[in-house]
Amino acid sequence: MSYLMPSTSTGALNRAAGAVMHHVRDVTFAEDAFRSGSQAVHRLMGSLHTLTINLLKRAKVKNMVAQIEGFIDTFDTLIQFMTQQLIL
Repeated sequence: MSYLMPSTSTGALNRAAGAVMHHVRDVTFAEDAFRSGSQAVHRLMGSLHTLTINLLKRAKVKNMVAQIEGFIDTFDTLIQFMTQQLIL
């Protein structure tokens, strides 16, 4: 019957997944170094970072930091990537 009972470890798994995403966002975007006086700006940037990481994962990009740096160097590449990801 224990399989019918909700797992108490679900909360721990959610916290662990959140910690992994925070680590990826911090390594990829140096998120902890970002300073703003507005909580809304922090939430927006966090959401944009998460969206970007999820799109890069979906595209199976091996080096997210290198890909993002490529987007910085060539804005047209970013627009092309975003268009392809949103159409697929």
